[in-house]
Amino acid sequence: FIQHTLAKTVPGTNNTVETRACLPPHDIYPFCNTSLSLEDRVKNLIELLQDDEKPPLLTAREGGGGSPGPPGNVSRIGLPEYDWGVNCIHGVQTSCVEISGKTICPTSFPNPVNFGATWNASAFLSLGSTIATELRALWLLGATEESAWSGRPHAGLDCWSPNININRDPRWGRNQEVPSEDPFINGLFGKQYTLGLQEGEDERYLKVIVTLKHWDAYSLEDSDGVTRHNFDAKVSKFALQDTYWPAFKKAVIEGKAKGVMCSYNAVNGQPSCANDLLAQVLRDQWQFDGYMTSDTGAVADIYQQHKFVPNATKAVAAALRNGRCDMDSGAVYHDALLDAVSEGLCSMEDVNQALYNTLKLRFQLGLFDPIEDQPYWHIPSSSVNTTASQELNMQITLESMVLLQNNQNILPFPSGDKVAVIGPHAKAQSALVGNYLGQLCPDDGYDCIVSPLEAIKAINGEEATLYSKGSGILLCLDAEISDAVSVASKADRVILLLGINETIESESHDRTSIDLPACQHKLAAALAKLGKPTVLVLINGGMVAIEEEKSSIQAIIEAGYPGFVGGTAIARTIFGQNPSLGGKLPYTVYYANYTSEIKMSDMELTNGPGRSYRYFKGTPLWPFGFGLAYTTFNITSDGPSLNSFTTGTNTTFSLQVHVTNVGKVAGDEVVQVYMAPKALTQRTSPLQRQLIGFQRLHLNPSMSATASFHLCASAFNIVATDSGDIVSTPGTYNIIVTNGVNLSKKFNITLSGKEVIVEPFPHV
Repeated sequence: FIQHTLAKTVPGTNNTVETRACLPPHDIYPFCNTSLSLEDRVKNLIELLQDDEKPPLLTAREGGGGSPGPPGNVSRIGLPEYDWGVNCIHGVQTSCVEISGKTICPTSFPNPVNFGATWNASAFLSLGSTIATELRALWLLGATEESAWSGRPHAGLDCWSPNININRDPRWGRNQEVPSEDPFINGLFGKQYTLGLQEGEDERYLKVIVTLKHWDAYSLEDSDGVTRHNFDAKVSKFALQDTYWPAFKKAVIEGKAKGVMCSYNAVNGQPSCANDLLAQVLRDQWQFDGYMTSDTGAVADIYQQHKFVPNATKAVAAALRNGRCDMDSGAVYHDALLDAVSEGLCSMEDVNQALYNTLKLRFQLGLFDPIEDQPYWHIPSSSVNTTASQELNMQITLESMVLLQNNQNILPFPSGDKVAVIGPHAKAQSALVGNYLGQLCPDDGYDCIVSPLEAIKAINGEEATLYSKGSGILLCLDAEISDAVSVASKADRVILLLGINETIESESHDRTSIDLPACQHKLAAALAKLGKPTVLVLINGGMVAIEEEKSSIQAIIEAGYPGFVGGTAIARTIFGQNPSLGGKLPYTVYYANYTSEIKMSDMELTNGPGRSYRYFKGTPLWPFGFGLAYTTFNITSDGPSLNSFTTGTNTTFSLQVHVTNVGKVAGDEVVQVYMAPKALTQRTSPLQRQLIGFQRLHLNPSMSATASFHLCASAFNIVATDSGDIVSTPGTYNIIVTNGVNLSKKFNITLSGKEVIVEPFPHV
């Protein structure tokens, strides 16, 4: 049911065919009978399949990533094509579509690191729900996967998103794709995104299928002599339970996620897609009932890179039986599945279980039922990139701006003064949007994206805005720096746009340094000597160390990879037109030589100087959760409603925090609540503190609001370092209420009784 007569894709599709099952004359099969149970319908479909028809149905993509296709259809029984694997990291990653001469492109939001900086759970939900609506509409219109390597098949209705791995180390090339370094935030992001994506107005069906990635302990691309394809992540039971599992656990159990992607790396000697422990935790302990796909090429890595087994047939068996991996994004299942069965390495029952897990979801999407009363089959093209989604995009981007420094309150700048806009990111367009992109502009380029310079001119005036490049990202010429100094000397104020881009951090490529590139330090130092009021705007995914600039430049804004409307959001923030300013850092900003103190391939967060706010022992440039506003706030609280608990209980309690804007302009404040073990009587814990709740509030001058938290005594559970068990252990704890900057209140909590093992570490 593709609206062929109304739309064409830009660029053209290669495999757009019928997408609806159970059309005449194929509506005679029991799997088309809606009066039967879902289980019976799926099993009937599987019974009708011939053996040679099964491998293509367990092959994710129609032609990309080494997949040979075909497009997963069985025409003799009316089973239509279906492509697994559209990415939706911060928007639907498909082509635009052309309707009656008008090109419609999907909404592209800021990168997930910016969503982390919003500290706004409703934004996480809105991202998922907007993507779901747009993907349904674009699917109906025949939109294709955008990446050329995929072969551009007709997009499916499952998103290989979100990425909820931990920002474990600032060198990781994919930090832009994840919301934070904190398991609580990442878990909430995963849960909210999942609910927004999968649930909609029709409770009978899934709107779109989520695919959480990358399961698990994945945060290395190419460091320390290994790559993500052959890296064996050595991870303690403590780190798995404490850091690497919680986000997935929350998204699976509370979000009811229906998809998970296993990662390239191995975990403790077993490739993730063939890992008994990971499969047991996911399927048995958490009762995950959806599908698992490999990352593209990860099943081949089992034997080609990890050398875990000697050949393709044994890799099939390891993935199907050990890892319980249903779907292969690659060619191994396609080419070797039936051989693995005939050799007795796995059974047809194993194959049929994988088919059940995957085909069931296509039923749950409503692809086998009459469509007349299904609203998801009638989402119009006007639902894509609507005025509402554009406004949402701008609001989220404005909320993601993090004001790190504002000495002498030089910001906001008044408009109309002569301003020099300088730096390699002044004219940024593609750099603003980061990675994992759908088609953004009708010409398949970036010309429709407003650069920071263009946005600044729009507010400050063309004649009052000067420009000089100053330097490149990595290379600079003395003449370029001299020109920048000359231009800046003619201005009243300076806006300096620095940072990094996809040439420095990206999928498959980790950083070797977390420092701002040397030539940009040189440019910043030359401009700082002028003594002009200067704001530095950083554009980056992973954190960038700027010790010198912190000392020499008055104002600093962390913009992340702010996305399609990022240029305008930056300009509005600088000139005081961002009433929602109040973003907070979703990661710790370390000093430049931090990375010399711990190896990238060390997966433990407690080793060396420690990683993340939870275990870092040093003094950062800026701490996790930090972020200023153009106004000031006051915070008061009488503390939690209860302050003593018995170990092992799930007693609930409340916490009210009152916030008042005591400044002169509107702004946002984020109330952050942490738990910190202080004096435990039966064990020690390396945990310094753990986020257990947050709320973002928008307040006009003199306005007050209350952040209400409904918490549970399980918030004080910790992970035993020796066993990996989750325990409730007696002792004294603190609840810390803070804004991440200068306001903080502590309340003592006592847990009494014997230590209770709340959740033992699983054993295979």
